[in-house]
Amino acid sequence: MPTLKNSRRETFARLLASGKTAKDAYGLAGYRASDSNGAWLARKEEISTRVAEISAERWKQEQATAAVAAERSAITRQSLVEKLEATRKAADEAAQFSAAVAATKEIAVLLGIRIERSERGGPGEFDWVDRLNLEELRALAKGELDVEVYRKDPRAVN
Repeated sequence: MPTLKNSRRETFARLLASGKTAKDAYGLAGYRASDSNGAWLARKEEISTRVAEISAERWKQEQATAAVAAERSAITRQSLVEKLEATRKAADEAAQFSAAVAATKEIAVLLGIRIERSERGGPGEFDWVDRLNLEELRALAKGELDVEVYRKDPRAVN
């Protein structure tokens, strides 16, 4: 439905859609203040239909705005790489070479070129893996080796 022909009714509908009370919207739309006429006018079919349309239009605009904002604020691998590349360039220009190297490493990790590995556990905690023969390594890879039993007594598995 297009805008209402009566401009005061259109203004009244817009004010209602914006959250004003019928009494306040009635006076703000240019009508003489009244405690009951605003409620009466708000019940009119053309007004209630127009308020629903305005609300639906606003909701669509808010959804579109939220979608654009979400897209802009989304953190992707590419956006992180771009930020790190800018950081790396700034570090190079400032002769902060350790920072430039760190940014380069992070870029490589994000792109999958560099894989960071670390051992978890205390010194010698994984020495038992070195004692595995080929059959036991295959069983370990398949998940068939009882690791806890083997770690306690490597001879118990054989």
